[in-house]
Amino acid sequence: MLTPGRILEPRHFAGFRCIGADCEDTCCDGWAVPVDKAAYEKYRECPDPKWRASFEKLVTIHAANPTDHDYARIRLDSTTCPFLSEGLCSIHKNLGEDYLPVTCASFPRVWNIVDQVLERSLDLGCPEAARVALLDPEAMGFEEKPMDGRDYEVRAGAVDTSRRSHAGKPYQHFSPVRAFAVGLLQNRALPLWKRILILGFFCDKLQEMGSGNDEPEIPDMIQAYGQAVSAGSFDATLNQLSANLPLRLETVVEIIIARITSDFTNRRFLQSYKEFMDGLEWSHDSTMESLGSRYLAVYTQQCAPFLAAHSHILEHYLVNYVYRGLFPFGPQESTYTLRVQHIQRSIHDGFMLMAAHYAIIETLLAGLAGFYKEAFAAEHVIRVIYTSTRTFEHSLTFSERILQALEGKGLNSVQGAAVLIRA
Repeated sequence: MLTPGRILEPRHFAGFRCIGADCEDTCCDGWAVPVDKAAYEKYRECPDPKWRASFEKLVTIHAANPTDHDYARIRLDSTTCPFLSEGLCSIHKNLGEDYLPVTCASFPRVWNIVDQVLERSLDLGCPEAARVALLDPEAMGFEEKPMDGRDYEVRAGAVDTSRRSHAGKPYQHFSPVRAFAVGLLQNRALPLWKRILILGFFCDKLQEMGSGNDEPEIPDMIQAYGQAVSAGSFDATLNQLSANLPLRLETVVEIIIARITSDFTNRRFLQSYKEFMDGLEWSHDSTMESLGSRYLAVYTQQCAPFLAAHSHILEHYLVNYVYRGLFPFGPQESTYTLRVQHIQRSIHDGFMLMAAHYAIIETLLAGLAGFYKEAFAAEHVIRVIYTSTRTFEHSLTFSERILQALEGKGLNSVQGAAVLIRA
């Protein structure tokens, strides 16, 4: 793991502050709580006998494969952390931030290391982080500054571009590839669905060239794609890609049902899902064709006008997705155990997951717009985004279920992504 010398972060990063008990949700419910070894040792040596007894009872060494970063777990008798009290962490309140596990002290902050730069970002599974990151109408900007010496005792994913290819991915081209992806997603001359699909074609071409003997020609390919975007060369191809609203609804709903019936699901996501169903007037007698017609009506009348006036929200979601997740490659290595499963995923699959996450969010938003009508507002968009991030992006296993669902529907391609996201 490289030692970073500088910091890169989006401009909004410094503006995030946890709002504690004023938050409409809690990050202490529904997730396993890993405890790093340093925190565990503090718990064992806590000078307060009552707290030490609580730690001995409620914190157990991770039996499967303890590491310094995932050494123990807080025992959960329900979905809620036993140290949560009146909307606040009682450990933090009584013993101070130094006693928090790294996971709790850092969330929703995310760290990655690219070469010798520490990249900081926000996980949008936190509603306040989502507001800070998504509501600024200006394009998401980034700034680089000297390392401040305080932020490296954390888990991080890493990319070292000097290591050449890894798992069939041309990592030496990581920086220009990601710069192209961000620039494309921020190109407001194009509707967002076109930006996403062009990115899909780009990712497939990148995977093809990175897996063969064409790797040295990738810089020329990036330049050619940029010129083609400017010239409108993709328009004819994109306009031929068709939407299929019944298939889109069927696919998204099947993915959601598979997720909420397989594991704990955030209650506010379930609220959004119910409002989505009610907004489309979904009943046992509904057909996918009739629901597709209803979806088109509410999307056209309520959702599309709002999203057009606030197009920066979903744009920022995608840019954050790219930056936070080291898209489209993923990390070469990680000290964060829960990210390891992403390392071997192909560039194509990484794009398809992005498209699926976007499709879930936008599809739910159409139903909520039908439910709230004129009262549909940014607060509903934020709720859908942060709860969807928790529900799908934080699941350790469900990404593979999404890819399997797309494959089963014949949608595991850029053309399939068009079915899911074309407006």
